[in-house]
Amino acid sequence: MTSAPTIARNYAWRWAAGVAVVLVLVATGARADNVLEEGFSGPATSWQLQPAANIRILDQRRTRSSDVAIPITAERVVLACPAGYAAYLTHEVGRLRVLDEVNIEVLVRGNRPSMQVAAEVTYPRSTDPRTGKPLRALVHGLRYSETGRWQHLRIEGLPLLAERQARIMSTDPNRQVDPREAYIERVVLVVPGGNGQSLVEVDHLKVAGVVTQSAAAKSSDKTPVFAPPLAGGDNDGPLLQAPGTAATAADEVFEPVDVRRHGDTLAVAGQPLVPRVIQYRGERLELLAELGFNAVWLDETATEAQLHAARQEKLWVICPPPPADKLSTIEPNTIWQTVLAWSMGLDCDALDMDAIASQAEEVRRNDRLARPILVGARDRHRRYAQLADVLVRDQPLGSMARSDEPLPVMGCSPWTQLSLGWTTLARRQAELLAPKASHLGWHEPGDVRRTALSAMAAGCRGLVVCTPERLSTTSSEARRLADQLRLLNQELRLVEPWLVAGKRDPSAELSNSDVAVTAWQLGRSRLVMLPEQPTDSPQRLGTASLNLASVPQTARAHLLTPAGLLPLGSGQVAGGFQVQVPAADAGGWVLLTNESRTLATVQRRLGDTALQAAQAERGLAMADLLELETVESQLSDPRGNIAAGRVTPLKRAIEQCDQLLAAKRYPQTFHLATQLRYTAAAERRHVQKQLQPGGFISMPTAGELRLLPTEAALHQSLASLPRGNNLLMGGDFEDLTEAQTAGWTHANYAEAMLDTGVQLVPAQAKHGQACLRLLARDQGDARVLDEDPKPVVWITSPDVPVRKGTVVEITGWARVMVASGQSGELMVVDDLGGEQLALRIRATTGWQPFRLIRTIDDASTIHVKLALTGPATADVDAVMIREVLRPQRTAARPAASP
Repeated sequence: MTSAPTIARNYAWRWAAGVAVVLVLVATGARADNVLEEGFSGPATSWQLQPAANIRILDQRRTRSSDVAIPITAERVVLACPAGYAAYLTHEVGRLRVLDEVNIEVLVRGNRPSMQVAAEVTYPRSTDPRTGKPLRALVHGLRYSETGRWQHLRIEGLPLLAERQARIMSTDPNRQVDPREAYIERVVLVVPGGNGQSLVEVDHLKVAGVVTQSAAAKSSDKTPVFAPPLAGGDNDGPLLQAPGTAATAADEVFEPVDVRRHGDTLAVAGQPLVPRVIQYRGERLELLAELGFNAVWLDETATEAQLHAARQEKLWVICPPPPADKLSTIEPNTIWQTVLAWSMGLDCDALDMDAIASQAEEVRRNDRLARPILVGARDRHRRYAQLADVLVRDQPLGSMARSDEPLPVMGCSPWTQLSLGWTTLARRQAELLAPKASHLGWHEPGDVRRTALSAMAAGCRGLVVCTPERLSTTSSEARRLADQLRLLNQELRLVEPWLVAGKRDPSAELSNSDVAVTAWQLGRSRLVMLPEQPTDSPQRLGTASLNLASVPQTARAHLLTPAGLLPLGSGQVAGGFQVQVPAADAGGWVLLTNESRTLATVQRRLGDTALQAAQAERGLAMADLLELETVESQLSDPRGNIAAGRVTPLKRAIEQCDQLLAAKRYPQTFHLATQLRYTAAAERRHVQKQLQPGGFISMPTAGELRLLPTEAALHQSLASLPRGNNLLMGGDFEDLTEAQTAGWTHANYAEAMLDTGVQLVPAQAKHGQACLRLLARDQGDARVLDEDPKPVVWITSPDVPVRKGTVVEITGWARVMVASGQSGELMVVDDLGGEQLALRIRATTGWQPFRLIRTIDDASTIHVKLALTGPATADVDAVMIREVLRPQRTAARPAASP
């Protein structure tokens, strides 16, 4: 006989129509003792056979049984059903909510044991991927055991049975079943097959505890605090209290709002949502909402006061769940509906796996809100994706995700995390090395936008922004970042429909360029993302020709900006459709459509923020230019000087922005300001390259334009100072036994699907007779399990004693070989600077020197780790740790006595 789980999975419902069912409502009014009954006394039959190839009805009719003390009428069904199969007889009962009070009872008689009563449960919040309709499954009651005699079969505890079945089906990592609002429409008799005919007689069907539709209507007379979303509306925050209702906290009534993962996207009340989340640092929630965020991240479980405050500003809340005993008491119609997801933490790793799995299971068991579970993981991404509904991955600022290679589907919603500030280790190192420098701790605004948009284009479906301090601070850096975040959120709102619902269009390409572009098709519209070119790229696009296939001739192209739509030249050409994009190096969004409805939707999302967006972008461009001029004036090294002829065009561009603003040409203002920011970033990169010594260098002040004068002075100072003796034993890698005796240790990531190794090789060592080789090779078509840049094989030096207050220099030589299409790199990291200050060395041309500068504060030791983060071969030689010696001050000799 078919097993219950198999039945639940394979139950394909296709119902016959046209059968009238007579159900008698015994009780009236909205009471829990309403009963639906069917006595099977009429001539028309009402049980239907679920169609199956090898099962059929031989005879079906209403009969009168006289072999009992009181004659009864019944419906008699004779079936031909082979052994090992089961026939499903169904009976309509209307639409009944799954409640504790609802009980189903049927009086049956048959010639085979193990007949079972069941109910078909519909889960309206979950979709069957095969049919696109609400998911349905069977929950089972008692089995028939008194063969040849009448027996009552019952189903009780329907909510528990429905929830249990939902959990069973949710074990499929690609499907999460929500049991809320479940209902039943049919009672089912599961009749086992066998040799000969199967006989079933049904005398009485009763469903008790029914709540009528009129009673349900009365219970919803109150105006819900959560109003349903408007068609085509945005889900930027909780669906808020309807106008005119001013209920106090004690009187509030909340209509439950469904939040679930649908594919790789979160959906609120069935509509996709791209969460734009910011870590809460004590700012006014009004400010965070004004910056365009639609959710806040709390490090602690939210209080009800915080939930009310967030709700007032239309902000969702993400926070850790309360303890299980508290969580199990939270009703779905309370202020806790403001919670978007439960957080298990943002910095989880392999050691946390078991604890997170246990906690997630406990939350799902006790959470009546049925909110998604979110995990921020540093490694083991694929395994964490099996535990959580949302997986947050850190994206280092300045790194660019491959938009032409979408993130792998891992059965969850992928989000990206941007940390806008330096890590504690990096900031402390900068303060120690340059104590008089100011404005430490914030990253460049331009890096924020570049990194975020590349991650979203690569497939991320949510953004989490982490800041080192309050965005409400009065520092100029914080204000610039706030303006950039506001513009970034406006961009994401504009492109959200294509990101979450669009189909990728591989036909988009730029003429005479190998720059990869990403395009999405939604209906009859296309959205193309032109990535910002690296500022040090020798190739300049200028005005680029964008080509696409299968675009209607009537389509029109626009540059989509937070300040409005800027028309672009476009038209049909041989082989497709071509758009002329000016200043394509700075990147941007190109919209192609011939639908007025699409343009109206974009205009609605733009709202009345065009002037504000144009002013903000112009302000950021002006700040970049002023900082560039200030830094150039502070540099004493003539290599860093910028020719006046290169600054003058930037100043003229600012004047043009002001003229366009005055003429209310906001999209043109925004586009020109964006070009100016890109040009200023290229000039900044030019100055940094001119001043940077050769090789790979890690200094705490590197990469920040405002600290460039400080960095230049430090380079000059360090170049003139002598070094002490080498403190690191075994770093010459001449003898394996000597290195092991000194304390060098080797480890590898056990679950990386790579062949890894560490060895000493004599192949063209930089110094001496041998060098260290780290290697990681693919196993055929296998890839690194988690597909993230984490070490797969590494070697760690012994701890080296150092003196407090000294500056030390870690030096060495590296030669890295990476096969075409691979992404491995050599990472050189120490325990004082951490990963943010680590050197990441990709393929090199021969041997290249590397250097890390660190200041010793409270630490008494330092060690260095050499690691591969993917398939590659890296040779390392002559690694040393030496103290930078400061000039000795000599006391003046006393004058000789006369």
